[in-house]
Amino acid sequence: MIRIVFLCSGGGGNLRFVAEAIRIGALRAQLVAVITDRECLANQFAREHCIPSEIIDFSEPGQKTLARMLRDMNADVVITNVHRIIVQNVVEAFAGRLLNLHYSLLPAYGGMIGSKPVEAALAAASPFIGVTAHLVDVVVDAGHPLVQSVIPVQSGDTVSTLMDTVFRAGCLSLLNAILLHAGTPALYCGTHRLGDRNVFINPEMPLDHGLFDQAMWQRIADYPDSAH
Repeated sequence: MIRIVFLCSGGGGNLRFVAEAIRIGALRAQLVAVITDRECLANQFAREHCIPSEIIDFSEPGQKTLARMLRDMNADVVITNVHRIIVQNVVEAFAGRLLNLHYSLLPAYGGMIGSKPVEAALAAASPFIGVTAHLVDVVVDAGHPLVQSVIPVQSGDTVSTLMDTVFRAGCLSLLNAILLHAGTPALYCGTHRLGDRNVFINPEMPLDHGLFDQAMWQRIADYPDSAH
């Protein structure tokens, strides 16, 4: 059983996806805690689903509270979806256990957060955008990539037309990275229909087809006031 801690700042879309993957049996894991830097929808979701949650000060010198909590929780995987830099001593203490999700094909557009990498790729007229799930390193967005997803850009695309597909690809990439981290062997790369286009995911994992069901994605999107 994989013990997962989420660090969040916002809507908690990836948190809700992982919770759903656990619920339908696609991932054998336990959500141990949600740690945030502010009150947000991730806290609300955690409370509603009886997941321990706490707001902490990430500007604390050395992020000592964060380090103590992660040690006490004995987390196997820490998802760093918080809009804060994890300081060097914490990165080193939990090396190999910190996973991040970035909305670009790293190393392109490293250091940007949220949808900014997608905006930058569109501004550069890139024919593809993508998502990377990677290990966290002391250099921002420079850790070893575990899974990447490639999304073709279509004529007339904007950030708003792409972000639902980017979000779904990010969720699946993160799930694959968790499985890889737990020792599930990669089988092959493959293409999936996500939203209105095909997305190429490498490496692909033997995922439950329920994860591609529109009703599942709708349950995640329908969370109150959620923009993923």
